[in-house]
Amino acid sequence: MDMGDTSSKRRDAIRHSQNVLLYSGVKFSAFGSLAASVVLVSTFDSIVNVAMCYLWMAIVSSVYLVRVFDSNRFSNDFSAETRTHHWSSRFFWQALMSAAAWASSIWLMFPESHPAYQVLLVLTIGAVAGGALASLPYDNKLSLAFQAILFLSVEIKLISVSTQFSLELALYSLFVFGFLISCGAKVGINYLELLRLKQDSQDNNIALIKTTEQMGYWQWKMNSKSVDLSDNLAKLLGFDSKVVPIERCMEQIHPDDRRLIHSSLNTIIEDEHGEGTAIEYRLGSIDDPAPRHIRQLIKRMTDTEGNLCLLGSVQDISAIKTAEKKMYNMAYYDGLTQLANRAHFHEHLERYTFRAKNTSKKYSIIYIDLDNFKGVNDSYGHECGDLYLSAFADHLRSSLSRTDFISRLGGDEFCILLHDISDENDVEKIAKRCLAFSDQPITIGNHRIHPKLSIVISLFPEHGDIPDQIVKRADMAMYYVKQHGKQSIAFYRESMEYDATERVRLEADLRQALADDDFELWYQPKMDIRNNTVAGVEALIRWRHPEKGLIPPDLFITTAERVGVIKEIGQWVLVTACEQLKLWNDQGYQLEMAVNISSDHFAAEGFTHFVNKAVADSGIAPSDLEVEITESLSRDPTAHTQICHELRAEGIRVAIDDFGTGYSSLSVLGKLEVDSLKIDRSFIQHLPEDTTSKLMVKAITDLALGLGYDCVAEGVETVEQLDFLKNLNCPYVQGYLFSKPIPAEEFIPFLLSTQAQHRAA
Repeated sequence: MDMGDTSSKRRDAIRHSQNVLLYSGVKFSAFGSLAASVVLVSTFDSIVNVAMCYLWMAIVSSVYLVRVFDSNRFSNDFSAETRTHHWSSRFFWQALMSAAAWASSIWLMFPESHPAYQVLLVLTIGAVAGGALASLPYDNKLSLAFQAILFLSVEIKLISVSTQFSLELALYSLFVFGFLISCGAKVGINYLELLRLKQDSQDNNIALIKTTEQMGYWQWKMNSKSVDLSDNLAKLLGFDSKVVPIERCMEQIHPDDRRLIHSSLNTIIEDEHGEGTAIEYRLGSIDDPAPRHIRQLIKRMTDTEGNLCLLGSVQDISAIKTAEKKMYNMAYYDGLTQLANRAHFHEHLERYTFRAKNTSKKYSIIYIDLDNFKGVNDSYGHECGDLYLSAFADHLRSSLSRTDFISRLGGDEFCILLHDISDENDVEKIAKRCLAFSDQPITIGNHRIHPKLSIVISLFPEHGDIPDQIVKRADMAMYYVKQHGKQSIAFYRESMEYDATERVRLEADLRQALADDDFELWYQPKMDIRNNTVAGVEALIRWRHPEKGLIPPDLFITTAERVGVIKEIGQWVLVTACEQLKLWNDQGYQLEMAVNISSDHFAAEGFTHFVNKAVADSGIAPSDLEVEITESLSRDPTAHTQICHELRAEGIRVAIDDFGTGYSSLSVLGKLEVDSLKIDRSFIQHLPEDTTSKLMVKAITDLALGLGYDCVAEGVETVEQLDFLKNLNCPYVQGYLFSKPIPAEEFIPFLLSTQAQHRAA
């Protein structure tokens, strides 16, 4: 069988596996779609043309009934494995018919004069597009085509309506479908790769079985110029005859291995005890990209006539060698960049150190960290992040010599080992070649990324004479660079050890601060700009260090997350904020209290129970407490929808903080049941001059108010910004224009002053 036939059979096997998985989900998809269509029609039949509603539902029902019928036919087709193209083609076009049926809903049932129902219709279509990620992930092209049909239909309709609200809705739909299509592409690639790996595993198993059947043997009488081959061995070597001249057998051996064979044969001939020797070598030419690997056991014997002869048993171990190579690569190389991994790095580092000590040579570590890599992942997706890492790995390979050892330690961390260096200048020149990656932006897909690197260098033996010490001091230098501006090259210096000591001390002080009650809450007012009154406050933590004074949260929250005390701090904030609100309520001030919750605390077991207990113990009304979560949390609705639902069921409000800075999903907002959106200060600070900021703030405000949410603009610092927000009917703002965060004892005087100004006005 030639390679073309093998490749074709492999493609057909993978395609059949895809068909089985795709058709198995048809009934579930049909049930969900029909149920969704019934709900949609029952909702819309009172506000749009009833006939159009039921016409659309009939179209959807017909399409899915045909698909269910075809699914049954596929299940009963015993020859489906040989008709893969037929069934995949039928599934493809029927799935596109489903997409077209759903896409027609926005044309047949669009509620022209009901903006809220327009949003609901777009949300439903978006949910159907999202459903393709679950029902069509095994066929990447089909999944993308399905979502593209829905996306184009929604966008064309909304743009053709050409109202202000429909254009804003079209803009947000672009974000939603862009995110879904991006995710769908990644999911489809991953599923297809999984099927391929499964098929590879099956092929490897078959190859290993065949290996045991490819045993052969040969006999060479030393007084003869020919070798007697077994049937299997003659077939393996491609000979028509079983008696072959020794020279022709040697020609089959890889040129680089012939000396090994000659040497081994001479050793065996001279071995009078006849113990035998095992040899591994390759068959094939020097240009052969995939030579066969052979394992051979050779033993010296004498025949019945007393003639000296050699007897060899042969096994084709190519499949075993391929598996060993794969296992080696998995153990020592990074699967994404194909660079050496952390284990391989440390193994090499041990060898470098041993050799350097014995030869009095120097070596160096160049430790590299891609700045803001998490931001690339969060903003553009993990697929883009992976391509970014691969591009940097390619840059390192092209910038360094083949003798330099390059590794990816994990995440966005890379390390280079340089041996036999003379001084710091040599290392710095190489580090600058690495830093040149940041000289100009790189384009990945539709995204332009401006790379930034932090590079640190440690030297042997100046900075340590054992591997762990060299690595530790490179890590200290990296921490120093990260704290002093990033995007630079730095050598380890002894002064950096002081910074590392201070970091450890900060971690210890932070733990002690919890025990000593050294934290404080300051409060920033939330202003109702419709009547210029204080509507509530946001609780913001401060740490009053006994030696360093007041420390703002941006200097210790990341440390708290790293050392694992963020949950305890968050619990303290919740309890203290509720108790303070109760005190103000008892004094006659009716306010709302907002508390920002970290992702680790929000996802912690028992979070909802703790919040409810804090509210009950303090005696405040549940509706007076608002829990703020970041938008990144809202991208994982499966894990967090239940928490939001439980909080709101008790009357506690939920807000999404920093809205607009990540992936904004309309369908996720509906599932999370939030009460308020807080517009991130990064949009507000450029108002009203920046056109993009104006458009984004207006769109978010209209979206929030249109969906019945409260809307709060953060970071308001100028009168011009305030006037712009008033014109948008944004009800609430926070910012230095009214007040910075202030201690509890200063808040009531501020409140009274604001009330007096309001009465005077």
